[in-house]
Amino acid sequence: MAPSNIAPLENILQNCIENLLLTEQQLRDKGDEHRDEENFDLEKFWKDINVISQKLSFECSKICICFSQYPVPSASETSSLMTSLEQAVLALVSVCYSLPPTYGRCLRANVQYGIVRAIQSTRQLLKIIKDEGGEVMAARYRQSTGIVWQGCEKLEKCPRDNKATVLMELKGQNTLVSDAFNEITEALKGDGSGWSCLGDEEEEMEEEEEEKWSNEDKDLIGPSVNLIKAAKILYKRVIDAVEKNGSSDTCQAIKELDQLHDDCKMVSKIIDTLILELYPPLNIVNMEEQSHHLATLLKTAVKTCAQTHIATEAEQPQLEFIHKAIDHNLDRMKEKLSQR
Repeated sequence: MAPSNIAPLENILQNCIENLLLTEQQLRDKGDEHRDEENFDLEKFWKDINVISQKLSFECSKICICFSQYPVPSASETSSLMTSLEQAVLALVSVCYSLPPTYGRCLRANVQYGIVRAIQSTRQLLKIIKDEGGEVMAARYRQSTGIVWQGCEKLEKCPRDNKATVLMELKGQNTLVSDAFNEITEALKGDGSGWSCLGDEEEEMEEEEEEKWSNEDKDLIGPSVNLIKAAKILYKRVIDAVEKNGSSDTCQAIKELDQLHDDCKMVSKIIDTLILELYPPLNIVNMEEQSHHLATLLKTAVKTCAQTHIATEAEQPQLEFIHKAIDHNLDRMKEKLSQR
């Protein structure tokens, strides 16, 4: 890049970066906004998303090629490249706003997240070109462009309706809950020591004795671990029911799936917190508080599921079993605490 061109090109690139950042922030802040379209067509919506995301990939590829060789684009050529890029991004955002909330909060949030990621990766490509320019950076340009391609490809492969989106989210939450249960179950085979080891510096502090579970501690946290197991069972039942009976055909069914997603998500979040309270040194007050919180959220999720269209007569006994298991383990916890 010739010295006389550096400042103008950097300014043009920086302006585009700032415009993309502003667009991203507006999409985050106004994600619930939408244009009222009586004749909204979901199939056409996805066709538009695919066409525009491919256009964005093409524009990023063109920019990568242009700045990977000499002579680099002139100021006017760079301005033209940035204009085309910004138009593709704005078109994506415009399509996002066209999706009515009646098609599902989960669906809208997932589309919005995909577009934000595509904008972020595009900004990163421009930042690398601006900050690190030159022929030797061709490999970096290609790598960053590849990230844009991946982002656009993921956007094109987003779940197509609210049922599919909720299923995807529930399966992700289920993985977290299953991992947490497996982690604590495996830890209980030992004494819980070393779980929070920070590395060599901590290992050198030999004078400090590692915290461990006593046999009484391990017995005391049993009901809490079983509550996590109940959450794991609930996720399996909910996912199976959504797959078999879930629908995105009516506004009511879509609302029910959104609510079910929200309630289950709260369960997965509190389990992350509870797991930390179960490791030594055991804080009984915190363990009891978080366990009761998990039990409350589990009951809410069970009730929500039971009242939705996904819970047929076949699912009701399974949900009732989970509800009884929650109460049973709360009673066991109360009993064990009273014996301390």
